[in-house]
Amino acid sequence: MLSRNKITEMGGWCYLLTILTSILLLVSCVPTTLNSTGSAPVRVSDGYAEIKEIEEKLSITSEPVTAEMLIEKSRTFIKAHPKYKQVGEVYHILGTTLVQFDRTEEGIEVLEEFIRYYPLATSVEPSLLTLGLAYDKANMHDKADVVYEKLVNTSKYSSGESAKTARQLLQMDKSERKGALEGLPDGSGRTNFVGQAALDFQVTDLNGEPLSLEKFKGQVVLLDFWATWCPPCIAEMPNVKRTYEKYKNQKFQIIGISLDNGKAPLKDYIEKEGIMWPQYYDNSSQISDMYQVQSIPSTFLIDGDGIIRKTNLRGNALEVAVGQLVQENMAQ
Repeated sequence: MLSRNKITEMGGWCYLLTILTSILLLVSCVPTTLNSTGSAPVRVSDGYAEIKEIEEKLSITSEPVTAEMLIEKSRTFIKAHPKYKQVGEVYHILGTTLVQFDRTEEGIEVLEEFIRYYPLATSVEPSLLTLGLAYDKANMHDKADVVYEKLVNTSKYSSGESAKTARQLLQMDKSERKGALEGLPDGSGRTNFVGQAALDFQVTDLNGEPLSLEKFKGQVVLLDFWATWCPPCIAEMPNVKRTYEKYKNQKFQIIGISLDNGKAPLKDYIEKEGIMWPQYYDNSSQISDMYQVQSIPSTFLIDGDGIIRKTNLRGNALEVAVGQLVQENMAQ
């Protein structure tokens, strides 16, 4: 027989055991996020990392199966983690992928939703550009203009790469804007310009003469961005000079756009090397910004109709491309 004290003591232990058991049961019932196999718990950051890995793979392979996987993973992530710090980037990835793989209407819907509900997110800027390109792809050019103008006229965007691209797009004829995202291979807003009308400019060259592309309409023009402080530019100069000498009397012209730190070294080099084609000192980056030049030497080969046909030609490839285009132009 148990004494009253023993019963009281045992009752206390039973009560304590009941509390501990309840705690263990509660812990075992805490929900977790499962991985794709449904077996092991994963962190939200792991899900984001997986999306980034698939995005990188897609940039290399461009496989539709990989794109579908990225779209599915991104949609699931956004729905499950709408407050995650990187959810804006996932929105951007999803919208861009949809547009790239010709699901333009879905992409527009995703990007509009993102910009509407997350207006302060850092990914809004590139998403605005992608949205504008998507509108162009869907022949909704007026809506595209509104987006491009927002990039250009909003102070926090106006100095960025997306705004530079938007300015160029606004200068183009709307019928020429196809919204082809393949022209933006690194997602930074840069375009390769091939097949597009060359952007004209009105400046004064080093000799004080008016300089523009319109001045040489009907001729093949090589727009050459370079500088005397650039070793690859100097190494390439013999090829440029040889090409000029060979075709200068066959409706071919070169326009040099110098990114030098001052006019003095530029003038000295031109005089020393006997360079005869016109040069513009682009100290304000006016023309280099128009053409989104990120490194030099950088060249744009323009046909007699003002269409950019080739970019970044060097060595023998430059002379061959110029020769072919000159022959084509002369035949016309």
